[in-house]
Amino acid sequence: MDNEPITIYKLIILYMLSKVDVPLPSGVISDYITSRGYTNFFTLQNAFGELLRAELIAEQTTYHLAYYTLSDAGHETLDSFGSGLSLSIRREIDSFLTEKRFEIANETAFVSDYQKTSDNSYLTVCSLKEGNHILFELSLDAATEEDAVCICDNWRNASAELYQTALQKLLKKG
Repeated sequence: MDNEPITIYKLIILYMLSKVDVPLPSGVISDYITSRGYTNFFTLQNAFGELLRAELIAEQTTYHLAYYTLSDAGHETLDSFGSGLSLSIRREIDSFLTEKRFEIANETAFVSDYQKTSDNSYLTVCSLKEGNHILFELSLDAATEEDAVCICDNWRNASAELYQTALQKLLKKG
């Protein structure tokens, strides 16, 4: 990696991903980089694209969010070139991630997505996670895409109640 500005943005992304144990939503990374005035959204998207093409990061997408993880090659790259990221930036990122830890946990706890099936319905998959551990997962067939989006959109608010109800019903003896 050379020393042009986009290299710094890529190192920031790699460093941020190396400091978390869960896939990081793109919005958290974008918030850090753009709110500090490092670059604009379009240049940041270019940095994400270059990292993805080089397979230094992996992307998981849902119908409305993208999550990123660091690949083994990304770890190796960060080990080799991470010194190009100043100690002050690393400390600033560490502080930012500590400050945002509850928001990150909340963003990654409720995952929902849907896909069109061969019979033209939509299969929704909604997960309640703690870190990378799935606590509860629900798959539902929806007749329309509008219904699938509605299920996914309502998952965050309904998941805790559904989880408790499922546990109570399924652990009931007799």
